[in-house]
Amino acid sequence: MRGYHYSWSAIQRFGTQIISFIGNVLIARLLTPDDYGLIAMLAIFMSIAMNFTESGFADYLIRDPKSTSKEFSVVFVHNIIFGVLFYTILYIAAPWIAQFYEEPDLIVITRILGLNIIIKALSLSEFTRMRKALEFKNMAIIQIVGALAGLIVGYLMALYNYGYWALVGQVLTMGVVTLLMLIVVNAWWPKWYFDWKTYKVMRKFGNNMLVSYFTNQIGANLYAVFIGKFHSALALGFYNQAEKINKISFQSINGIVLTTSYSLLAKEQNRVKRLKMYKNLLNHFLFVHLAISAFIIGAAKPIMGFVFGAQWLPTAPLLQLILISFLWQPLVTINSNIVKIENKPQIYRNLTFLRNGLLLLMLLITYTFSIEIILIGQIIARMLSSIIDILVCGKHIEFYPRKQLIILTKQILAPIVALVLGYLTLMQLESQSDIVKLLGYALVYVVVFVGVNLATKNESIVFIKDKIQKSKQ
Repeated sequence: MRGYHYSWSAIQRFGTQIISFIGNVLIARLLTPDDYGLIAMLAIFMSIAMNFTESGFADYLIRDPKSTSKEFSVVFVHNIIFGVLFYTILYIAAPWIAQFYEEPDLIVITRILGLNIIIKALSLSEFTRMRKALEFKNMAIIQIVGALAGLIVGYLMALYNYGYWALVGQVLTMGVVTLLMLIVVNAWWPKWYFDWKTYKVMRKFGNNMLVSYFTNQIGANLYAVFIGKFHSALALGFYNQAEKINKISFQSINGIVLTTSYSLLAKEQNRVKRLKMYKNLLNHFLFVHLAISAFIIGAAKPIMGFVFGAQWLPTAPLLQLILISFLWQPLVTINSNIVKIENKPQIYRNLTFLRNGLLLLMLLITYTFSIEIILIGQIIARMLSSIIDILVCGKHIEFYPRKQLIILTKQILAPIVALVLGYLTLMQLESQSDIVKLLGYALVYVVVFVGVNLATKNESIVFIKDKIQKSKQ
């Protein structure tokens, strides 16, 4: 049953990401890096608004076995009130945002794109209920249809020369269609109910989560703010494209782990079984994440040239550095999950402060240099925060640093060997076209990766091999 839930969560996450990636490729070939940079300037404001709208209540509702439809209704009312409030704030603040970036077009863009805050606020509580009930199949159907609708509208608008409005249209269409699908597929209609006493109980837990998520969003988007302000929309466009690809390679996998494992682990009351679940989760998470990341790091240049076109080639080195900075993030995800489920939100909050404090410190040191130097600072900050997370969190369930580092060491061997040999192959194919380079690299990488894992009897590859053999019987 667990595998069933992970499968549908994977379909939902990878399905939407793949559709978004295809749309991104099609639209990127029609727009300019400046168009993407302009929209990316608003990311931090939209993220902060959504954080306060959600307010950490989803974690409370999922981990509390006693939560009923009344609690979900209270959260729904909160989401709507805060969604409207923060849209209003953005609407009023739009001229100042445009003045900060010295981009007058941002006034109307902010006011139109901001409508997505209210649209998403309407659906947050129902998606939380679906996660708690492990209804990942319906979530997959709803979100894939929404992503597909957004792709179609965004591409057509780009095709007919609407410029950056194509990106706005894509986001708004996805939100509206997703909301309509919730109503159709789930036969869902919101219930207007609010109880102040219930709200205060949830607020107490949610405050720590809110502060943590708010800090995370600041850390995640602050780089875009500094690059947009102190460099150029063109540079931010290249950086933003690298971030989008990173979301496919890491954050989609990370989303599956967070969305599915949090619900499953929260339901498991036996601490021995829960520890075993964490070990298996980290093992398989690292296996998939490191395999994909190492592949893209080695092939970044031919990927950008072949898939996105020559105008996007400056994205390649930025993509490599961003992926390197996220190599250790599965350890952060797993350890953060531990303290949340063990009901230690203060630790989660403090680690979030520390993590994003390190990112901010490195950014303040490097922002006047090139974007490459800025991202090297990000690598250092993320590596330090990963080490601290391992030291602080795992001990609460006896998942000590030594055990986690043994798993990491076993899983990183094959990707590194495959990356090195694949890159050497690329150097031999330097005079060939991007597609020939990509195919040559992929062939060597896959053969070496699988070969090394089989030779070392990696647990994850053995698990996959057994699954394949059982499916044939």
